[in-house]
Amino acid sequence: MQNRVFFDKTFKHTTFQKIDLLDSEFEQCQFINCSFPDRDLSHVRFSECSFDQIDQSNCRLFKTSIQDCLFDTCKLMGLSFDQCEMFGFNFKAQNSIFDHSSFYKVRLPGFRAQNCSFNNVDFTEAILKEAYFKGSDFTNAIFERTELKKADLLNTSNLRLDPEVNLIKQAKLDLEALPGLLTKFSLNIKQ
Repeated sequence: MQNRVFFDKTFKHTTFQKIDLLDSEFEQCQFINCSFPDRDLSHVRFSECSFDQIDQSNCRLFKTSIQDCLFDTCKLMGLSFDQCEMFGFNFKAQNSIFDHSSFYKVRLPGFRAQNCSFNNVDFTEAILKEAYFKGSDFTNAIFERTELKKADLLNTSNLRLDPEVNLIKQAKLDLEALPGLLTKFSLNIKQ
């Protein structure tokens, strides 16, 4: 499939294991129950695509273009989103797993990720202003110099970030999230 363009195509139960995807373009395509086992997706372009129950874990994303895509119930573990093509980079996710991935210095203003798992994810220097993370889990996620202005962090769990190091002005947080903002002080907070 080298240098191929796919428009409005549906892929079901496809394993992209031995298929050459280099420089392929997918526009308005649907991927349902597909797998990209440890694939090199470098220079692949996904535009206005939907991914439903796919596994893209441990794929290489060097200069991969992800524009206006939706991921629903997907495994996106161990991905370096910071290596993607940043021009037009944006996507939405729900019920998906991003564990052990990196968003280092990624610009995703308005990013929407509902009920997702971000365990051990690196958000260092990411720009996530006005992002929406309702119902997401941030166990051991790293926030350093991250911009979360006006972000919706309601109903999230295991959120730990330092408000002196991260920009969280006007972010929405639950009262239960406050201890995660005070972790560096080693306080013993009781209810």
